[in-house]
Amino acid sequence: MRLTILLVVLVGCGDCNDVEPVHVPPDSRPGDAFGCPRTSPCNPLTQAGCCVGQKCTWRLDAVMPQYIGHVSCAPDGSAAVDEPCMYGPPGVLGYDNCKKGLVCGDYRGGTGVCKQICDQQGGAPMCDAQHACVTYPGLFNTGDTTPSAGGVCDVACDPLTENDFDGSGSATKSSSTCGSAAEVGCYGYPSLGSPPRTSWTCMPERNLTVGQPTGLRHRVQCTTANGCADPGPTLYVNSCNQGYLPLLRESATISTAICVALCKPLNCYAGNCGPANQNRLGEAPHRCTSPDRVGTFDTSVGGEHCRFIWSFEIDDQGNFLRSPSSDTLGFCFDHSKYLYDSDADNVPDTPYPACSTLADGFGSGVFGAADLGCVDTTHAQLMNVPPRRFDDVRPLSNRFMTTR
Repeated sequence: MRLTILLVVLVGCGDCNDVEPVHVPPDSRPGDAFGCPRTSPCNPLTQAGCCVGQKCTWRLDAVMPQYIGHVSCAPDGSAAVDEPCMYGPPGVLGYDNCKKGLVCGDYRGGTGVCKQICDQQGGAPMCDAQHACVTYPGLFNTGDTTPSAGGVCDVACDPLTENDFDGSGSATKSSSTCGSAAEVGCYGYPSLGSPPRTSWTCMPERNLTVGQPTGLRHRVQCTTANGCADPGPTLYVNSCNQGYLPLLRESATISTAICVALCKPLNCYAGNCGPANQNRLGEAPHRCTSPDRVGTFDTSVGGEHCRFIWSFEIDDQGNFLRSPSSDTLGFCFDHSKYLYDSDADNVPDTPYPACSTLADGFGSGVFGAADLGCVDTTHAQLMNVPPRRFDDVRPLSNRFMTTR
């Protein structure tokens, strides 16, 4: 039984509106423009490979007609964490003024702040408890097939309290970790079981005023026509309005990406779904329905459900990469819009069953509540995920996601 929920192509965006970089190999020349002899590329994580007074950093080669950069040594800077920074003009002077071990958040040449470099695989250097290690596609990265050489520490946040779900302004946010600016929200994306683990960080909303009051919210298509996507189309973590992610394709028959609402999930399975099966919608005030969220919601029993995000934190080998939000955050998923192959003929033909009809845990030959993310990791007993259930636990029969 193979599920066919389709994730969408997604890249990240730091202090800028990002574009995909073209491939430029790491600088491995025997010397550099600053007279330092060396025999191998430098390492931005360990800061090895550069001479005294230098740092291993991201160098800006060109902005137009294409963005090009590479990892290399450059003179050490003087700006500390969170202090203003800027890159020099592309070319020999295309490096920032941050201290060794830091990098400027705006790596396109504008003004940003210095951020700590971190190891996105969980090694050293690590971010502190108030930050999370995230990767940007145009920073320490030289192409789609080249893993990032490092990430940066962004301010960690709670997407349920740091987002303006209704678009009325920052006054609707219940905490201020990300500050009071209306255009800054809390964004992230499920890890799919590969490091870095799922994290949520403060990030500018790319489309604060697009299409208000409906906006880029639940089940609204994310396209170039409405400004949600760049040509390609290229989608970003922060393409949709605050509290909504370009997470899924619209349906089993429509491949266009849609914005999907975040929610606070509750356990829901047969005989344990709350009065009138209301647990399926999540916990107020973060339910998959109005007025908690904005958009189009099918609130019938077989429609919308607040699905635990852990169900998209498992890789194709069954490895679960737990995060702090695995059991506390979910996304609104309409069971009626997606199909599974019920008769093993490789043709999806039947909508996913409602959580309230499924037995607790994983099913045996049929769906269980855990197969569709209807219950938390305790009920799912994730230490004992059956290997034969890979496609059910992490439904990526067509995988289109890139790194953040």
